[in-house]
Amino acid sequence: MAEFQFELEWYRGRKLPGHAAKVHGLAGTVGPFGDVTVEVEWRKPGLKGGHRQYETRLYGERMPDVVYRTVGPPRPSLRNARFDVAGERVRLDFNAKALRNSSRALRMTCQGREYEYAVARFERGATLSRPGVEITMTNGKGSRGKESASFGAVTGDADAVDLALAIVFEHIETRELTASERVSGLLGKVLDPRPGESSH
Repeated sequence: MAEFQFELEWYRGRKLPGHAAKVHGLAGTVGPFGDVTVEVEWRKPGLKGGHRQYETRLYGERMPDVVYRTVGPPRPSLRNARFDVAGERVRLDFNAKALRNSSRALRMTCQGREYEYAVARFERGATLSRPGVEITMTNGKGSRGKESASFGAVTGDADAVDLALAIVFEHIETRELTASERVSGLLGKVLDPRPGESSH
């Protein structure tokens, strides 16, 4: 089994060639897959109002093209998302009514493979898995002691698609995959039920 670890540092306000606005994201070297960059750009809503639009892209010489588009504050989320990997539309599915993180795990099919993305207890990282491959991502202080960083640990014969999926979700709000989000929603309905909505 191939195993390796990597670190991606967060950057903010970087001006990239060809971009009208500053972008932010993650960058680092991912083992044998070389340098990888995730960048997030947001666009202001139009004159008619609405929410800001986010576009998250993953770049790497040995990585597939990954584009994640979403609408709404405060950061890219699982709602109203359009996710494309190497030109293939990837559908996101999770059980929003489940009461355990493992049961709320995000499920995806990409290039004929079934993936599961589960957030750890207390939102202490997440794990992307498919048969024979597991990639765990955690957050902490960067090795150079500056900004925070994301750390990856790979088990199994992971390829570029596996790594791309695990890394891009580091910049997506995945709180909806946690049991605490479900509990908060239930409490909200009890404490402040909408008209015509029973608190029982």
